[in-house]
Amino acid sequence: MQKQDQSSLRDRRGRDLLFLGLGLALALLGLLVLYSSSAVLAARQVDGAAYYAFKQMGWFSMGLVALGLAAWCPLAMLRRLALPGMFVSLAALLLVFMPGIGRSVSSSRESFHRWLEFGPISFQPSEFAKLALVVYVAHTLSRRGRLISEYDMRRLLPPLILVGVLLLLIVIEPQYGTTICLLAVLGGMIYVSGFPMLRLVLLLGASLPLLGFLILFWEYRFERLIVWLDPYAYRHAGGYQLVTAFRAFAEGHLFGEPIATGFAHRYLTYGHTDFILALFAEDFGLVGVLALFVLYAAFLWRGVLLARSIEEPFAFMLAAGVLCMLVGQVLMNLAVVTGLAPTTGVSLPFISYGGSSLIVTMALTGLLFNVSRYSQALKTTDSMELVSGMVAR
Repeated sequence: MQKQDQSSLRDRRGRDLLFLGLGLALALLGLLVLYSSSAVLAARQVDGAAYYAFKQMGWFSMGLVALGLAAWCPLAMLRRLALPGMFVSLAALLLVFMPGIGRSVSSSRESFHRWLEFGPISFQPSEFAKLALVVYVAHTLSRRGRLISEYDMRRLLPPLILVGVLLLLIVIEPQYGTTICLLAVLGGMIYVSGFPMLRLVLLLGASLPLLGFLILFWEYRFERLIVWLDPYAYRHAGGYQLVTAFRAFAEGHLFGEPIATGFAHRYLTYGHTDFILALFAEDFGLVGVLALFVLYAAFLWRGVLLARSIEEPFAFMLAAGVLCMLVGQVLMNLAVVTGLAPTTGVSLPFISYGGSSLIVTMALTGLLFNVSRYSQALKTTDSMELVSGMVAR
């Protein structure tokens, strides 16, 4: 009976349907949350409360296509696409600085080059670079059908230079939050491949002065750091977004505002993007936030169990990279919205408004769903043993 129950959670190719179902549930919940969080702003700006929700539904449809392609693509093809994908990402990141194709947004002191425009279509290459990085690093760390056991820096130098150039291009957009996220993903993938923990900590420690220099080099980043230290002192300027996010959390109370009688009054401007969690808390309260993170935990937990039971090296590294990316983004967004970290542009996976982010998140989900066919059948009774193994590793 138990074997029959387990097989019912797999499709014909042996892929895990429970993981896929949890990911789709998060994406569908994101559409609901987006409508509630953007309705007031959309009604004021474009005279249609469902404007942003309808756009997100269109991107969700494109995300389903990306998920399907990622879930179908054979591992051998993914390996062949790893290096070309990096070069395509590098070219796209360079094009954002080209007039007529790249679209920039300027503030009083900075210009942000983050989008490419082709007629009515616009997207952020830095989001798709996340996908390229995960596939390429997984391929690099699992060459010759096995994980790297000896780190020969001469052989790893070309991949390191390629990854370094990609990160540099994202930094100078500037896209500081994405750079930090990708560095964390890179560190996580290197660690699970077997790199000694002490050496990794020393490498990360050596990079801290560089990160500090980047904060001081861009004035707007330094100002955000100052605002973060005391947001209420700048509540009418740079601290407005964070202070009003705190207010949204407080006004949500336990069960949120009564949505059916009209959406809560919005003080948080453009909160449906990176600060959508605060508006979600205002609408659905503490209970709603806890329910959301239970769903996140179930989705990521299932992914961890699947990854832990994969023995094929490239598939394992792909799963590890996807999980590092998704966990990193959730934690970074949560830290920013709650004031535990300075404000930076990292979206909440599946939930935040944005086509590029949603499509890439669903493609990453498709990758892990794809490689789940290499995982051994999971038993509920084995969950604690698998967790203990993850900690021990």
